[in-house]
Amino acid sequence: MLTLSDRLKQIKLIISDVDGVLTDGSVAFDGKGRPFRSVSVRDVTGMTLWALADGKCVLVSGLGSQAVEAIARQWKCAELHMWIKDKPRVCQEIAKRHGLELDQIAFLGDDIIDLRAMQTVGVGVAVADAHPMAVEAADVVLKTPGGRGALRELIERILIAQGCLESVVDQYCSRNDAPLSDTAEDPHLLPA
Repeated sequence: MLTLSDRLKQIKLIISDVDGVLTDGSVAFDGKGRPFRSVSVRDVTGMTLWALADGKCVLVSGLGSQAVEAIARQWKCAELHMWIKDKPRVCQEIAKRHGLELDQIAFLGDDIIDLRAMQTVGVGVAVADAHPMAVEAADVVLKTPGGRGALRELIERILIAQGCLESVVDQYCSRNDAPLSDTAEDPHLLPA
């Protein structure tokens, strides 16, 4: 039987739930009743590190909104699936589309809708403040709660197991600055 470290070494794709994982579980609404989400910049950095290591990320949410679409687009996620109730089926379809074995996938969740997906893939992961049943089903329980950088913690653990965290951080820190948007009047201010 493989150790957890050996299983983490095999991970090539992370499937993450959104609400309660990338967010703190709150869903705020604007004056027109449209939901919006707030995510941690730590997770954004984690996703960049994962991409530099040639890792892929997929978001699978039981809910959906334009905010979730924007998150997936901004992070250049390989796929986005919203309004999904049967997450294990989607995990299997994703593995097939990407030519991966289920053992090469980690699923990060927080609630009972994520239980079967966590058990379908190679490594099931729960955020620190996950539902007790998700904690029990997980191979890994993170120290970080949802919305506070849990995805980043998982990515760093995988990169450590794969022996490439330092080289990926070097790549991250050696990137060139991105050009400013043409709409910025002051080059030191980001556009609104």
